[in-house]
This record gives sequence, C-alpha cells and structure tokens, in this order.
Amino acid sequence: MKLIRLYISVLLLMLGFATSTAQDNRAFDALANDFPELMKKFGEELKNEHADYIFAIDVSGTMNKYEKIVVPALKSFFRSVQDGDYVSVIKFGGEAKNEPNGFGIVNSAMRQSLVSYADRVYDKPASAEERKKFTAYTDLLNMLEYLEKDLTRTGRNNLKFVFLITDFLNDPVAGHPKKLRLDDYRSRIEKELAGKNIKLVALELPKMGSGETSTDDIMNAFSMFKPQTIPVSNEQALQSWFDQMKNDIALEKFKQFLIGKMTQEAGATINSVDVDIDGHMSMTMSWVPNDVFDAITLDSISITDRRMHLVMADEDECEDHPELKLPHLMSSDGSEESFVNIAQIRGNDENLFNPHFEKPNGRLKAHISFKVPYEAELIKLMGKDNQTIEASIELPQENVFCHPMAFKWYCIMWILIIIYILSVIYCIKRNCSDKYKLRGEYILTQGTKKICTEEINGRVSNLTIDVEKAECNVVFKQKKYIAKLFVPILHWSIEPKYEVTVTNSQEYSLNGGDDYTSGGSSTIKYSTTIPLQIRDPRGGKDINLDIDGNV
Repeated sequence: MKLIRLYISVLLLMLGFATSTAQDNRAFDALANDFPELMKKFGEELKNEHADYIFAIDVSGTMNKYEKIVVPALKSFFRSVQDGDYVSVIKFGGEAKNEPNGFGIVNSAMRQSLVSYADRVYDKPASAEERKKFTAYTDLLNMLEYLEKDLTRTGRNNLKFVFLITDFLNDPVAGHPKKLRLDDYRSRIEKELAGKNIKLVALELPKMGSGETSTDDIMNAFSMFKPQTIPVSNEQALQSWFDQMKNDIALEKFKQFLIGKMTQEAGATINSVDVDIDGHMSMTMSWVPNDVFDAITLDSISITDRRMHLVMADEDECEDHPELKLPHLMSSDGSEESFVNIAQIRGNDENLFNPHFEKPNGRLKAHISFKVPYEAELIKLMGKDNQTIEASIELPQENVFCHPMAFKWYCIMWILIIIYILSVIYCIKRNCSDKYKLRGEYILTQGTKKICTEEINGRVSNLTIDVEKAECNVVFKQKKYIAKLFVPILHWSIEPKYEVTVTNSQEYSLNGGDDYTSGGSSTIKYSTTIPLQIRDPRGGKDINLDIDGNV
C-alpha cells in the first residue's frame, strides 16, 4: 500500500514537473487559426522570433496579500513563454534587483526555475537587513532606474514587454522625493531606447494606503511607447488579462517578425523607355522581392505630361502579347521584363487638320502592387492595405507625331497627292502643246487637179467637211493627231490614239458617200466645233470645214 502511495506521489510529482516545463502553444495555435496562409509560410521561422519579458513586482509592505492574485497568473504566463525568449523578474521595495533563477533565456529548465521562483517571489528575505530593504519602502524611482539598466543591456531582443505590478504609491527611501520628477529620466530613456519596440503595461493593484499614485507620472515617462494601464482587482481579472496578453504578444511578435522580413524593401525599377515617332512606347522593368512580398503586379502606367495621354494596347495586341494586358503578374525572380508597344503617347489636341510634332515632358510612372495569397491576412494583422509602390523614369525627349494617321501613312498619302498633282500638270501641259493637237492635211481637188492644200491643227477627232455645190473630191490625208484630254493618273505615260472619220454632209456626198477612216480608237473627253473656210483660188464657192469633236 505504501509502495502504491509512493508510486502515485512520484507520478504526480513528475506530472507536475512536466506541466511546468512543457511549453504552452495555444497562442501559436490561435495564430494558425486566424492567419492560416501566413503561418503556413512563416510558422516555422516565427518560432525563432524572440522577445524580452520584464516583470517589475512590488514586494513591499503588505503587497504579499496579492500573492494569490499575482503568482498563479505569473506561473501560467511563464509556461507559455517560448524557448529562446528572455525573462527578467525585478523584485522591488526600497531597493530593486534581479534574484538568481529570476532571469535568463528560456528553455525547459529555465521555465521550471521561473515557475518555482514565482512561488517564492513574495517570500520575505531571511535577514532583517534584506527585509528592511524590500519591505519598509516602495521606492518607485529605484525601480525605474533598475528597469532602465535592464532595458538597455546589450545582446537582448529588440521587442520587449514590460509589466509593472504595484499599487503605484511612492514611499521612497531617504533622499528620494515623494513626488516623482521624471523629465530627465524620460529624456534619457528616449535616447537610450531609440529604435526599440517596447510595450509597457502598468498592472495597477488596489492601493494599500492613502495618497496620490504615481501611475500617470510613470506613464508619461514612457509615453513614447504608448503604455497601457490595467486595473487589477482579483485573481480572475489578472489571469484573464494574462491569457489575453499571451495572444496579443504572439500577434505582436508576428508583426515584428514580418516587419523584420520587410526590412529589405521590395521595389521596382523602370530600366529604360523608348518612344518612336508615332508615340509607340516600349519599356523594360525589373524588381527586387523580399520574403513577404514575393509577387509583384504591374497594375497601370501613366505619364505626368498634361498635354498628352496614353492609349493602352488593344485586345488583339494583348492576345498576341499577354504581357501587355494590365494588371500583369511579373516574374517571381525579379528578372528584367520587356513590354514592347505597351502603350501609345497621343496628343490631347490632335485632329485631322492639325498635324504637328510634340516632345513629351515629365515622367512615365508604373503603379505596382504586391499580390500574395495572404493579402487579406496581412491587412488584418498589420492594419493597413497591401503594399503598393510606384516606379518612374524621365520620358525621352523625342518628337512624337500628333495626328490620327501614323506618320508613315501620312507621308505616303501626301506623296500620292503630290504625284497626282504633278501628273495632272504634266497632262495639261502635254495636251496643250502642238505635238498633241490634232494634225491633218486637207487637199481639195477637182478631177485630177489639186485646188489647194491646207494644214489643219485641231483639238478633236471627228471631222465633218461640208462642201456646198462644188464639183470636187475631198481627200483627207492623215499625218499625226492627238486630241486634248485629261488622262487618268495611271495612264499618264501612254500616248493616246484617236479615230478620225470623214463623213458625208447633208448637202453633198463625197465620192458616193465613202467614209475615210484611219487611226485607232479611244474616248474623247469633251466636244467643240472649229469652223474653217478654204477659198477656191479660181473663184469657186467657199468650202466650209467644220471640225466637230464629240464626247
């Protein structure tokens, strides 16, 4: 029976030891529930993120009556402290100090020592001298000066949590003022603790005497760290607050961990930008990822020149070149990417009748955001929207043609217009020259006798020769003839040939009505009539030659 009892006692002792040394991971479990994506990526690394926990505990006078409030909460908290964190317990009354087993880097053995020390923290010192030092006075200034030394020790963690457990009634030793004057103290710690992340909480126990507390004075001294004051009335309230604090500490450590990961600022750079004469713009970009933001999205681009605007690549271009469609997820390794003809710079005042050149001024801006699967969790944890940045570069001072038509097609259009105008001028000049007029030699005979010969220069192709009451034959003998007309532009080099017809008149029939025809055929563009008279040198009747051109 005795052996059974001994076995049970040993078992309970071992169970108690295991409980006191086992790390409480409930705060980490809560993080995993609230931030699954972040913890999936950083959970293992977060275990290496450490903090300092500094407890300044008032053990003076009758403060040991709060032992039942403070000790259970302390022990529960010590069990939750992560391996690698640092804990320092400062007990103070008239003096302040760390005691053995009350400070150190946490591991299983240190955790057990801290839990055991919490049971003894309110024990009265053995010697009368020590009892006088710690129970006769409550010197808050001594506590603050010792706290300053603890906070400024080197080789410790940047993130520090400070808990002041007292009623904040100042009962100083001889030579120290009753009313705290902490202006110099504040200036000193502000310099010494610059860059540290310190969370200070005043756990205000019920007053054990009369008088004004120094809570506000101490809070003002640490105001740069935004301290909190928590009134503590009973064990349950303190335990509940410490339980909540475990989660808050885990969150704060997570924040500091992520801030550390983002120390290397993720950024993007526009390496180059080119603009052609039509405003087509190409650019190259690269970026630097960090551990938190390892994916970057180019959301949009813009220019600062108010005289001009950007026209983005259309759907067909984006289909052939997917990188031109914005937002665009860039490569995860941060390597340089090219965006050919991503946009076109256009003038705000361009129109068909105002072709002109302009040089873009200002900068090209790339608007960038970091797209990660835990974006919503980052917003929830860090309290701000996902990080966005902006990259920019000076626009090249190159002339840009401002017109709805591309510069190439605009030039081709004017070249064709000029060719047409020159062709028309050429045709007009050609067709007005003697070389291209209708030329013919008309010979008037009677029998075998030549009466006269006349050179005719006309501008038509159909000739009607009207001979009134004359006993004669008219012979048309062609030389060279071309009528005046406007030649279509594509045929300006072709020398035209036209049909010339000698027809009967109503008054007289030429050799029995025969028609004399020569030359090729074409189309005459206009009509005119030129009356000519050929006089018979022997005194006969005049011969009227009507040169009639018909369209």
